[in-house]
Order: sequence, then structure tokens, then C-alpha cells
Amino acid sequence: MLTREGWFPSWLRWGFTTRHGGASSGPYESLNLGWDVGDDPERVRENHARLGAALGYDAERLGTVRQVHGKKVLLARNQEQARALRGTRADGIVLAPREDSPRDPAGGLAALVRVADCCPVIVASLERPVAAVLHCGWRSTVGGLIPEGLRRVAHEAGTTPAALAAAVGPCIGPDAFEVGEEVVEKFLLRVGTHVVLRRPGWSKPHIDLQRAVETLLVRHGVPADRVVRFSRCTVAEPADFFSFRRDGHDGGRQAGVVSLSS
Repeated sequence: MLTREGWFPSWLRWGFTTRHGGASSGPYESLNLGWDVGDDPERVRENHARLGAALGYDAERLGTVRQVHGKKVLLARNQEQARALRGTRADGIVLAPREDSPRDPAGGLAALVRVADCCPVIVASLERPVAAVLHCGWRSTVGGLIPEGLRRVAHEAGTTPAALAAAVGPCIGPDAFEVGEEVVEKFLLRVGTHVVLRRPGWSKPHIDLQRAVETLLVRHGVPADRVVRFSRCTVAEPADFFSFRRDGHDGGRQAGVVSLSS
């Protein structure tokens, strides 16, 4: 698990998983968190149970969504609402319990997004227990998911993005992220020239997805010194990460996960 102690308030447990510490085998070894990639469902269930135990939540009531590379962000105020999100088409989940919510003996309110090259992003208020996890593939990144996620977190916390912090997880790195000119045009329009890379020997341009995500977080109000980036490439590090671009469908999924202390 990749995390940084003290980055968010103590009520938030969070991190970006690696492929280590699970029960799966073969191309899914070992902490595969994807249900629809061909892995044994019982092993995936065990992997989720281990992650839930580590972060203090009930894996059976974890908030997840059917990720579609869009900008829709959903809200959960308790564990039952979080669990009910499963199968709903979206790419972000905001956790915002009511102040008068009773303590849940089953553990904390939690959500995660699954990734295998896309960029998982965690956003949280520094003032109130409100947090979000976002699935930032390139389409979501240029399509408005980041400002929508920031808007929803700030609204639920009764503040502005200037009072938020963010963490940008491992994803496909710029050396591996070759794209076509049609993708470049979208990044030039929505982000800027600095995230488009062209080098001698490359037949096509490349995109720095992490830098694009960080740029948009800051552009939409998060202070630059409150954004931390885990600069790891999922494609180039097969020992630690699953990668769709490297392995295709024959591989697992890691996650960005948040859990509010109960």
C-alpha cells in the first residue's frame, strides 16, 4: 500500500494498492481487486476482505461503481448508500457522513476505484470528514471529472477547493503513454502544451497523465503544496503493478481507496 503519513487528517485512512499481499495467483498475483477480469471470485473476495481489515471497513459494504470514463460523481452518506452504488455508472465517489450519524460498529464508510493504468486520485477536506476517490483515465481527465469531484467535495464540506488536499496515485507513465493526435488535441485544449511530449525516436506523441491531473487539481483551486504525486509507472513496474496496456485483459486491478474512521 502506498500512502503518506499525515498528509490528510487523521480521520481518513487511504492509499493506493500495489499487487502485493493478496490471495490470487497467476496473472492476478496477488492482490487483484477486479471482479470482472477472470480471477477466482472467492480469491477476489478474500483480497477485498484483507484490504478492508487493513483500513478498518466492512468490505461487503464498500462503495464502488461501474467505471465508464466519464465525469459523474456520486455521493454516499452511510455504508448502505455506499453499497447501493454498485453497478451504477460513474467515475467518482464522495463520502460525506452527516454530523449526527451514529458510530457504525461494522467499521468506517469506504470507497474505492479500480485501475490498471488510469490514475486514481484522492481528494479530502482539511476541515471536515469529507473525501472522494476519482478514476482519472485520459477521457475523464479531459472530460471534467476533476473539477466536478473538487466541486462536490468542497460543497459537502462547506468550503472551497483551497481548503482541500489531494493525492495522485500511480498510473501509466509518460514514457509508456503513446497516443494519437486526436488525444493530443484534447489535452492541448483542456490542459496545456506542457503535458504533451514529443521526442526523437518516438513515432507518436506521449502524454504525461499524472502531470495533467496535478495541473487540473491546482488550476481548479487545490493549493500546489497540498497535492502529492506518487510518481510510479504501472506499465514499467510489473513486479508492483497491474497494467492493461502491458498485459491486456490478462491481468488484475489495483485501487485507490479511502476509509473514514467510524
